[in-house]
Amino acid sequence: MAKRIVFVHGSPRKNGNTRAVTALAMEAARQQGADVAEIDATTLKFKVAGCLGCQKCQQSDAFACVLGDQLADTVAILPEYDVIVLSTPLYWWSFTAQLKIFIDRMYCLSKFGEDDGVLSVLSGKKLALIATAGGPMEDNLELLESQWRNPAQMVGCSFDSCLFPDTVVPAGELVNDLAAAEKARSFGRRLAS
Repeated sequence: MAKRIVFVHGSPRKNGNTRAVTALAMEAARQQGADVAEIDATTLKFKVAGCLGCQKCQQSDAFACVLGDQLADTVAILPEYDVIVLSTPLYWWSFTAQLKIFIDRMYCLSKFGEDDGVLSVLSGKKLALIATAGGPMEDNLELLESQWRNPAQMVGCSFDSCLFPDTVVPAGELVNDLAAAEKARSFGRRLAS
């Protein structure tokens, strides 16, 4: 059975390096037989930016955000996928603001009990990250990676990443680097296997 993979774009630059290497990973996953979808987190409509911390999602039996906007509806479909890939350039040692809003709303997909630990509809899935940065791995991309790896482990998911440090090249040009292009394709194949 083909894996269902969703790539969540966090880069506001439609023709930037992050989207370019993500496109290569997506195409490679498709070539391996995966059912690939994409969500553009930079264009989703929402009533409130991010999570309000109202805890209504934790008090309900449903794994859903109560805000009832396009962002909530989009987050609600994530459990349909086997692999959820976030794609982002590094902005101030973190995700882009657009993607952070998306991630915060994912809080509703897990229930955090005092005695029972964490119950998540994402448990058993793979969370993954594609990220680009102008700087190095150390004290830079590794910090971003941990911000997605640690929650993945907490909710019972496996984790994988494809990181591109030191990518100070013009927008969209990273794919012309043969090693970077192959790294992205290899990651897509790995996600689909």
